[in-house]
Amino acid sequence: MHNLIEGTVTEDQLSDRTARVPWWAWANALSLDSVTVGLVWLLVLTGSFCDRLPSLYEFAIIGLSIWLVYTADRLFDSIRLDTERRHSIRHHFHFRYRRPLCLGWFLALGLDTALVVSSATDAQLRWGCAAIAVVVAYVASVQFPRNSTRWLPKELLAGLVFAFGVSLIAWSELTPGDFRPLLISVLMAAFVFTANCLTIAMLERDLDRIQAFDSWVLRAPGTVGVLPGALILHALIAAVLVVIETIPPGMGFCLIASDAMLFALAVAGSRSLATQSMDGTGAASIGRLVALADVALVIPPVVFWGTGSVVESLSGFAVG
Repeated sequence: MHNLIEGTVTEDQLSDRTARVPWWAWANALSLDSVTVGLVWLLVLTGSFCDRLPSLYEFAIIGLSIWLVYTADRLFDSIRLDTERRHSIRHHFHFRYRRPLCLGWFLALGLDTALVVSSATDAQLRWGCAAIAVVVAYVASVQFPRNSTRWLPKELLAGLVFAFGVSLIAWSELTPGDFRPLLISVLMAAFVFTANCLTIAMLERDLDRIQAFDSWVLRAPGTVGVLPGALILHALIAAVLVVIETIPPGMGFCLIASDAMLFALAVAGSRSLATQSMDGTGAASIGRLVALADVALVIPPVVFWGTGSVVESLSGFAVG
């Protein structure tokens, strides 16, 4: 019987090349959870500021681009992974399958490039070039050089870059009156994405310490205690911005709901870390909480768009 990798790769499994990835960890191991988060928030921002849904090629370009960035970052991490010590499932996966993942990365890059050249508008190309420059700068700042003090923590940088990436269509079709609402919406979304990264960093702080990975939580441990309060404050600000009509109501709903889910996850994670070890069921529990971190950002947009579609269908049926 194959061993089962739980929340982390344990010492007994370090040399086990047949260890399987549990079903709940596949999306995270393949970076598909991050892609899903990006696409549902692309829906929110494009629908709110362009009054339309993204086209299939826009979905494909943004989705492939997110996958390329996350996979490249994890492949870089796997190069310096100490496989003799505990590490996360996704790092184990990228270390074990780095060759096929590198091949898949270049194939995805070729497809993404072809879609951009053949389908993107001139405005999207200009904003896309800006996004590429930002992403390259982000990956370089995170991966090179090592052991240096950054101006901004990598979790904050990741949140800002991610928010900019999923708002590219809105920026490319920006009207003068939408600049302020869009900018505020993107910054508010960047906080949620940063909180997501911080929650994961909190849950994996022991693994990051063991592997000597950089983390805002390790650099400033007090951040963990501030996060729940910051999420509550952010939700209140989002509510006020909706009331004064600074950001769209749909955007406000997704922000507030994401804050609530991340708050619950942060509290549960903090308690779990305080009462459980990194072995056995404790590691499994932490691993599942990490998997839920991105789910917390997927559910609110899905609920919003699902509810809107149902209401629209019922309205059309009633009129008919």
